[in-house]
Amino acid sequence: MYSLLNKYFTETLTDSEKAILFRELNDAPAWKEEFARIQNMMAISGMIYNENDERWAAAKMKELMQITRKRRARRLSVALLKYAAVAVFVSCLWIVVYQNLPKETDDTTYTHIEVPKGQAIHITLADGTETWLSSRTKLKIPRRFNTRERTVELDGEGFFSVSKNEEKPFTVKTKQYNIQVTGTEFNVFAYSESPLFKTDLIKGSVSVYNKDDKNRIVYLAPRETAYLKDGQLVKAHQATHFSQYIKNGIYSFENKSFYEIAGRLEVWYNVKINIKKPEIAYYIFSGKFRQNDSIELIMKAITETGKFKYKFISNTEIDVY
Repeated sequence: MYSLLNKYFTETLTDSEKAILFRELNDAPAWKEEFARIQNMMAISGMIYNENDERWAAAKMKELMQITRKRRARRLSVALLKYAAVAVFVSCLWIVVYQNLPKETDDTTYTHIEVPKGQAIHITLADGTETWLSSRTKLKIPRRFNTRERTVELDGEGFFSVSKNEEKPFTVKTKQYNIQVTGTEFNVFAYSESPLFKTDLIKGSVSVYNKDDKNRIVYLAPRETAYLKDGQLVKAHQATHFSQYIKNGIYSFENKSFYEIAGRLEVWYNVKINIKKPEIAYYIFSGKFRQNDSIELIMKAITETGKFKYKFISNTEIDVY
């Protein structure tokens, strides 16, 4: 079984071996459930093919089997990386996916996804909803959506293309605000460590509300955005149609303050940016960069405008002056 699974997920399985694999899976319900969970919970893409990929995948598959043997009693499920052709802007990435099993064993079982620093990933949920997650984003997904709703928990930034189901609304829970839809495309920026919060709607409709005050709901129409201003949730027109940028791991910004740009850089790259002159926070910039660019490259590009200088105090701290 281990050998057949290894070949299946590295795409080296012959037709006859595939028939044997599925026959054995049908005879082993536990393995069949595990196999289906890996396939249906998510399809992870975002790796450019290179000559070492098959060797790398085989090594990761071996690690998976070792973990499965050691922790079978705990039913630890590990999602596997799959390969796909992607836009030239997206570079190789890795992701750690693991399950946290609480005392309950049914719908309260979750899969946790964490995106490495400076990377972005694309996954497909069991209901067909697609999401593109930015650097250092965490996403908590139930093993099964219940019969009434589809709910995920986000700490970070994600672009969601939600599979339409009017009978089962889709909700993204963040630290303070929830976003609810039935089928639409929208982006959410909500890192728990950042004071910034923003939801941009591409198409469809969404409702955004504070967990502590569900009576105050902000409804968005396409090309509108909801964001925090002086601690209050407000909405405005969003001029930029940026969904393709997000899907390709590109941050595109138009007439944004350095304060907002710095806020994103801090959470994406896990750095602290000290703005030594208050006026710098209000400088306005337009442009775009890849989320897998280094923080050094990004800071250098911004400071080429001549508006300010920067200096690395350490690997995780930058002074801007």
